[in-house]
Amino acid sequence: MTQIKKSLVCILVCLLIAAIFLCACTRNEKIVYTMVNVCDEGQQADAHVLQFKDGTVYVIDAGGGNAIVRKKLALFLKINNIDVIDKLFISHAHKDHYEGIIDVIEAGIKIKALYFNIPDREACDREKPWGCDYDHINKTLQFMKVQGIPVQTVKTGDIFNPQETAVLKVLAVYDGKNTPVGETDINDASAIMKLEYGEESILFAGDLNMKLGNFLVQNPENLKSDILKVPHHGTEGVAPDTFFDAVSPKLALVPSPKGLWLNIRSKRIREYFSSRNIPVLVSGIDGDVTVILYKDRYEVVKK
Repeated sequence: MTQIKKSLVCILVCLLIAAIFLCACTRNEKIVYTMVNVCDEGQQADAHVLQFKDGTVYVIDAGGGNAIVRKKLALFLKINNIDVIDKLFISHAHKDHYEGIIDVIEAGIKIKALYFNIPDREACDREKPWGCDYDHINKTLQFMKVQGIPVQTVKTGDIFNPQETAVLKVLAVYDGKNTPVGETDINDASAIMKLEYGEESILFAGDLNMKLGNFLVQNPENLKSDILKVPHHGTEGVAPDTFFDAVSPKLALVPSPKGLWLNIRSKRIREYFSSRNIPVLVSGIDGDVTVILYKDRYEVVKK
């Protein structure tokens, strides 16, 4: 074999080894998603943390409730050495989804951008007993302004790219008044968001209820996901079974206290997943639940 041929063979072998190594590294790239247990017995709440390969952090909802519960997200972030949130999305304007923002800031954690859709005032104030308070929302947003945190909104069709190989899509969001199904409650003003990473996907369904849920199943191909963050803490009033059929998840995650999940209010949802042998993890029972998301699989880690 001539020296030139030997050199070419050597180069080809090196390229092959490099390609195999690159493929293996790419396959093992991961996103770390945690459903943080921001619930307490008698207190439901939502908070979800997404950590990407370059250190970018997205958070969906910030929890809320009594003074102890409100601090749970901030405590989780501190324990995990997360001191910067690149984007914080509030799915909808109920206090159990946004009230913990203040505690996050007071813990010294920087928020680079907040996405918070302000609902129709009339629709919001009808639900003061359930945690939608228009004046409180404005005070919270004013506090963000004082802190120098830019506040933006999301709209249907928005796309965010936390890293080259991952995309977060806003599938639907309405204000409770101007919707394709007429006026709705604030739960149905939730931003429905989907994370796609390789072959894997997670659907964050906010507190989606029956009315808008029935509408969304008209385009079921957009909903299908491997993992579902179950809407409305898994309680009755939540999206219909046809919505769950459209999502067809392999795993369901429920941000709910144990007592609420085992209550009759959650009976339909419990039986839906049980009858289809779909694994369910509940924050009030299983604690913080972390899903390691690879491009072709996922692994679940419970606290």
